[in-house]
Amino acid sequence: MPLARTVVLWGTGSHAGKSLLVTALARWLARQGVRVAPFKAQNMSNHARVGEGGEMGAAQYYQALAAGVVPHVDMNPVLLKPEAPTRSQVVLRGEAHPGLTRTRWRVRSPYLWPAIQASLERLRRAYQVVLVEGAGSPAEINLADTDLVNRAVVREAEARVLLVTDIDRGGSFAHLYGTWSLLPPDLRERLAGFVLNKFRGDPALLAPGPELLGRWTGVPTLGAFPYLHHSLPEEDAVRLPPVPAPATEQVWAVVAYPYASNLDEFWPLAHLTRVRWARTPKDLEGADVVVLPGAKNVGKGLEWLWETGMARALREAATRGARVLGVCGGLQMLGEAVHDPSGLEFHGSRRGLGLLPLVTEFRPPKQVRHTQARFGSVAPPWQALSGLEIQGYEIHFGITTAHGPVQRVLPRDLGFQRGPVLGLYLHGLLENPQVQQALFGRTAPALEETFDQLADAVERHLDGERLRHLFGLETPRTLAAASPARYKRPRLVLVLGGARSGKSRWAVAQARRLAGNRVTFIATARPLDPDMEARIRRHRKARPPAWETLEAPLDVAQALRKARHPLVVLDCVTVWVANLLLEKGKDAVLPGVEALLAAWRETGKTLLAVSNEVGMGVVPATPLGRTYRDLLGQVNQRLMAAAQEAVLLVAGHPLVLKRA
Repeated sequence: MPLARTVVLWGTGSHAGKSLLVTALARWLARQGVRVAPFKAQNMSNHARVGEGGEMGAAQYYQALAAGVVPHVDMNPVLLKPEAPTRSQVVLRGEAHPGLTRTRWRVRSPYLWPAIQASLERLRRAYQVVLVEGAGSPAEINLADTDLVNRAVVREAEARVLLVTDIDRGGSFAHLYGTWSLLPPDLRERLAGFVLNKFRGDPALLAPGPELLGRWTGVPTLGAFPYLHHSLPEEDAVRLPPVPAPATEQVWAVVAYPYASNLDEFWPLAHLTRVRWARTPKDLEGADVVVLPGAKNVGKGLEWLWETGMARALREAATRGARVLGVCGGLQMLGEAVHDPSGLEFHGSRRGLGLLPLVTEFRPPKQVRHTQARFGSVAPPWQALSGLEIQGYEIHFGITTAHGPVQRVLPRDLGFQRGPVLGLYLHGLLENPQVQQALFGRTAPALEETFDQLADAVERHLDGERLRHLFGLETPRTLAAASPARYKRPRLVLVLGGARSGKSRWAVAQARRLAGNRVTFIATARPLDPDMEARIRRHRKARPPAWETLEAPLDVAQALRKARHPLVVLDCVTVWVANLLLEKGKDAVLPGVEALLAAWRETGKTLLAVSNEVGMGVVPATPLGRTYRDLLGQVNQRLMAAAQEAVLLVAGHPLVLKRA
């Protein structure tokens, strides 16, 4: 099996926009039907998520979601989490590694490289394209001998490279030329293009810069990617998405202590309320809600709270009735004391804020997992959360026990409340739409919208022909040539084929190419026996996990009306017709098809309808079987008459029957 094509995005410096461009290209490639994976050999960030295998950097987690694939620790085999001025916890392939954490960084490189090589190799064998994010700059000549993330990865994968610069800061042409000139000849040859990022203004004003740069270096400029207002969280910064502030009087103050972690989970707040980062006691004045986020070093965080007067201000805020929310490390700080006898994050004990009667002791192993839980009865002023089922994740040392009267609001001691103070071990509370609706009366836009916004910008502002050549893509000539958002009228594509012909797989690939993760899948099958259960599981596994799935064994028209996304896959018509025939009788089948077509025209969605071509099969031996065959043939004819496009899958190969 050939290895994946590997393309690396370097930056002329930190914050050039490498993470954003990898995310944008991941979604753009997924729209082309490419199975693509992100990769960053080593990331330094306290923003972590839970992927398959353990902890990974949040940036690669989001990039995987944009690509429509399951996040995995191979996409970020080494994660460094700063916990002191001269120390970072080393997370190797998802697990905290105390021995490497104590090793000096120049010494530990030989121990990290084998894991990086192995992860990259696995991704290159499993995917068609691997999009690699570099770190900092590849032109740090003082660090060239230990540069695993930029130089070593490019040489290992024999990758092509795009070099990204932040034009909003100025000096971009000098940054690009200077980086090119400091690279050794073998790496210069790997450069496939320059990208000007965060551009505002008229592209015509860039001339003659790109032309001269190309003449001097031999490297073309692929375009100017615009400065976008988007909802994607910052990779590792105390900053929320740059969106217009909502019209509300409610103020949420998020305490920004040293080594605060997982601040990316608060990105919805920028869309829902007024937010301020609190660094001084004055910043808490007038706040309706005070948030204590996660912390990579709870001991240092508590020391800072007491030394700056923030601890006293927090206690006073709770006394006056402000709501207080502590998440993970923030929950631990709300208690009476935190003990770390083994020195997992700090040594000894620290006095907590005393707002909850809890004591925490740090002990291994580290809890790293996805978690789903339901709130029980929650007292005022947090009563809106009562009964809500939420999804989130845990990343923490520490066992917390109650030493006084406190209300447990989540099972397994994941949440505690006393009065206005609420502490949760679960990250991601505010990312749940039902929580947003309960607390704010509205929801934040889904990240799917941001992913598509980024991919649209790639299409509009970068050189698509050069990109397709770089990634080994053919110029689209069929159904995938357009996005469903561009269709001016409802579009129906009929996908026919025999059993095991590959029709479902083809429809799923086309949907991914057209709309990435903005797809609704209407499933008509029901698990009536073990074999059908196994088939349904296989089909679910083959679909991108971010797709919306609606189970509709009978009323597919209503499901189509409920679909959230502009492209819908109906799989399959064959089973749906059988369900109607058996439960409602043969007279319900053709009216059901007319109802489906009416809903399709009414909603204006793009519909890929998958059905079996039964006319060439064996004549059924029973009257019911012959009735079913005849009905399905009539259904297929009606769908074909309405369709703009139709294909017949034979042994996995699509034959075009009809094209608009």
